[in-house]
Amino acid sequence: MTAGTATLNHVRNVVRLIREKNGFDAFCFGEMNLLSAEAGRVRGEVEVTKDYLNAIGGTHGGWLSTLVDVGGSLAIASHGFKTTGVSTDLSVSFLAASGEGTNIMFDAQVLKIGRTLAYTRVDIFNGERIIATGNHTKFVALEQQKAAKE
Repeated sequence: MTAGTATLNHVRNVVRLIREKNGFDAFCFGEMNLLSAEAGRVRGEVEVTKDYLNAIGGTHGGWLSTLVDVGGSLAIASHGFKTTGVSTDLSVSFLAASGEGTNIMFDAQVLKIGRTLAYTRVDIFNGERIIATGNHTKFVALEQQKAAKE
């Protein structure tokens, strides 16, 4: 098994655990398909359904923001973490519209993991067109401590 395959399998296991919790993330991304994972970077896709639309028929900004949250968390998980801390900051810029039936692709990258904080960036695409980009900061000190003990 290659390092990339092992990383992808680890991140898929983290997604499986998220789905088993049946929380908000599982509702939003139960059908997420992970395409690739390497240490510090995860790519995936999910189709926009009617459940993810705003009142005027576009993809809801809150759903896209949640994708930044989850995508950034999975990028952190790609470093071998089983849990990924808690959010301290999240910002999203919406650059273009999308709607029902759109196959959204995301590219999530860890910019830095420090002793207490991890910084990520998530770009969201409809085909080749970027529709949103976001930054996500997470408190990971407890995860760092757990990893040091393993």
